[in-house]
Amino acid sequence: MSIVLSRQQIEYFGIPIEYELTIKKVKNLNVRINEEGKIFVSANKNISNEQIKSFLESKAEWIIQKMAELERYNAQKPDNEIYTGKRLYFLGKAYSAVVEEGNRNFVEKTDDTIIITVLSGYDSEKIKKVYKKWLISQCEVIFKTVVDNVYSMVREENIPLPEIHIRNMKTRWGSCKVSSDLITLNMQLIKTDIKCIEQVVLHELIHFIVPNHSQNFYYYLNKYMPDWKERKQAMEEKYKDGIF
Repeated sequence: MSIVLSRQQIEYFGIPIEYELTIKKVKNLNVRINEEGKIFVSANKNISNEQIKSFLESKAEWIIQKMAELERYNAQKPDNEIYTGKRLYFLGKAYSAVVEEGNRNFVEKTDDTIIITVLSGYDSEKIKKVYKKWLISQCEVIFKTVVDNVYSMVREENIPLPEIHIRNMKTRWGSCKVSSDLITLNMQLIKTDIKCIEQVVLHELIHFIVPNHSQNFYYYLNKYMPDWKERKQAMEEKYKDGIF
C-alpha cells in the first residue's frame, strides 16, 4: 500500500526544491522528475524525514541540472503544440498540460493541471481538436453567465439581451450584429481573466446603444466600466499560449 503525503520542500543554497513524497514498499530512496518538471520521492516507512532531506541534498545538483535541461527542452518545442508540461491558460490562471492515452477523448481540469486524454494513435492535431472542443464547452457556460451579468449593468439603456455565438478568431475578441440581436465572442477569451471577458462583452453591448466608436461610445464605456483600459491591456498582453 502506498501513502502519498502532501508536497514537501527543502532548500539548497537558497534554491527551493519542492517534491511529492510517497511512502511505499521500496528498498531504497528514489527520486524522479516527470515531463512537467514535478519531483517525486518514494521511501519506505522506516526512513526518517532527516534521512530523506539528507538524500535530496545529496541529489540537489543533479535535480537542478535535470530541471534546467527539461526547461530548455520544453522551450524548444513549437509554441502551437500541446504536450505534457506545456503551459495553458484558463480564466486567467496558468495550468500545466498533461497528455495521456485512454479509452476515450476527454479533458479534466485540476488545481494546477489540464489533463487531456485522447484515444490511441493520436497526433498533435488530434490533441488540439480534443482540447478546443472542451474549451468551447466551457465557453458556452461561462460566456452566458458573463453576458447575463454585464447585461444587468446596462439593462436601463433598453437594449435587447443578445444571442451569443462562439468562434475561434485570430484578430478580433468579439463582434456584434445589432440587426440580429447577436454578439460573437472569441473562444480565446476563455483563457483570460473574467474581468477581461466582461470588458469585451460590455464593449459589444454598448454597440447596441452607439453603433460606432465615437466619443459617445466611450462615454458609456467609461460610465459602466471605468477601468476598461486596464482590463483591455491585460487581455492584450497576457494569457498567450500559442494554441489557436
